[in-house]
Amino acid sequence: MLSHSLGRNARGSERVLLRIPIRVEGKDTFGKAFEEMTHTLVVNRSGGLIAVSHLLQLGALIKITNIKTQVSCPFEVVMRAERSLSGNPEWGVKCLEPELEIWGVHFPTITEQPLQVGLIHVLLECRVCFSREMAALSVPQYNELVAQSSLPRPCAKCRATRDWKLGVIEGAPEKVLVDLPAASGSGPLPWGEAETSRERHLAVKLPLEVRLPAGPGESSTTENISESGLSFACSLEMRIGDRVFVSVGLDTPPEQHDIPARIVWRRPCQEKGRAFYGAKLERHL
Repeated sequence: MLSHSLGRNARGSERVLLRIPIRVEGKDTFGKAFEEMTHTLVVNRSGGLIAVSHLLQLGALIKITNIKTQVSCPFEVVMRAERSLSGNPEWGVKCLEPELEIWGVHFPTITEQPLQVGLIHVLLECRVCFSREMAALSVPQYNELVAQSSLPRPCAKCRATRDWKLGVIEGAPEKVLVDLPAASGSGPLPWGEAETSRERHLAVKLPLEVRLPAGPGESSTTENISESGLSFACSLEMRIGDRVFVSVGLDTPPEQHDIPARIVWRRPCQEKGRAFYGAKLERHL
């Protein structure tokens, strides 16, 4: 089950909802060779969830190539998603050579990350070599990153301390990002390098409270954030168009900073009883 292969303890690294163009080569359930251009849905260090229209055999070996970098890796098909919202069958795949970092992102394993409570997992990009890493930041580090638009930290590729910025998620809707929330939940801080033509979607995992208008609430974390929306996974049953209230931050009482939002998309999450949701905010973070 993908709930085992992509559950945090089993997967050994944070996941990212990331649409990466890929080429998949292999044999279908009839033994016929195929090649298909498609994309990822969720990725982590050990594998991911991909959309493939051909029917695959569990345990089969396939070859995946990252179209942008032309890095190829062998993968094993480990499950088929019970539900699909991409229009094609969705498959959980396990990377057999994770050291190649086919997704173009370094995912530190849980054992590589500092043992610290309240870490914020963020997709970062080196300003010099453009290496990407799903980094675990302390609250002061994250707040420095937001305030300064940059954070000095070691880069393994450059073999030196470099400035890192938040990495933009490819394939996301386009508008403009102006502000990001502080980790304390005290409100938005000015965001440098604001673009006028694109809304940047960022893989930032901040603590999140989700509350239904006349019902229960649930603690979660953001998967992606932008100026006008965010995505998250939770067990609350919601439909597209439903109104919810969200509060983003570490130490702010939710009732003081609830932001009204509308659910705009929903997709299966292979963690039992949970789903991914996308919410459009009625006011900006």
